[in-house]
Amino acid sequence: MKLFGKLVNFEFRRFLPIYITLLAVVFLIQAASVVFHAFVMKSDITESVVKYGMSKEQFLYDNGLVSMVNILSGFMFTMPIVIAAVTIFIYILFIWYRDWLGKNTFIYRLLMLPVKRIQLFFSKGAAILIFVFGLIAYQIAILPVLQLILKMIIPVDYRQDLTAQGMIRSFYYLKLLLPEHFIDFIINYSFGISFVILLFTMILIERSYRFRGIIMAAFYGIGALILVFSPYILQVILEGYFYENELLWMQFAIAIIVSIISIFFSNHLLNRKIRVG
Repeated sequence: MKLFGKLVNFEFRRFLPIYITLLAVVFLIQAASVVFHAFVMKSDITESVVKYGMSKEQFLYDNGLVSMVNILSGFMFTMPIVIAAVTIFIYILFIWYRDWLGKNTFIYRLLMLPVKRIQLFFSKGAAILIFVFGLIAYQIAILPVLQLILKMIIPVDYRQDLTAQGMIRSFYYLKLLLPEHFIDFIINYSFGISFVILLFTMILIERSYRFRGIIMAAFYGIGALILVFSPYILQVILEGYFYENELLWMQFAIAIIVSIISIFFSNHLLNRKIRVG
């Protein structure tokens, strides 16, 4: 377990400089989005109420209170989260290849460590999970800071302050990543973990069989996805025979089975088929 922790820490530190940069970009762009929106609204308030003498009540009736709800769904606010998510997804693909393509074929040193090779697989997956949960926690943590920026610009009479929970519910991506019900959280992240396991297995297939492996990995991935979505294919054939929750649980069970098969297959590839160089 101690060696596994060191492997996770090693993978975490390798991506850390890029990760910190991503977090900084997320905050700066979102803060800029809040400042831009706040000054636009303050300009509207100044022009309507001060310049043209509109009453506060009439302005609020026409425009409503200014709050983070007006900002959270904006493209400029959501864009950095999408960029961060895409970057982490690219790293999921790159996390294995950097060991092969790096100086002196670093994968050879990793494979020679006195640890079961499947732990390399799990350590890389654990690092990805840390990055994902870290991004979510970071976004939640900076929401009150971003609302504070809004408070500093918009007068209290013209704004509505939200609780952290209210902002999370108003932010589509966070609502998706942090569903209200625990079972939905388990299902969503189980599908996400299954997808990462599938990608890792496809990469190991390609690394094991090289050119042939590209075709084999593609067939494996397509076959796995067909299996996972087979309940919905069956639903079409049977013309709506199953309930929606039945389809979801069938898909969930198949995804778990595919993940278990992929882990065993990856373990076999790491121990028997992986070549260095």
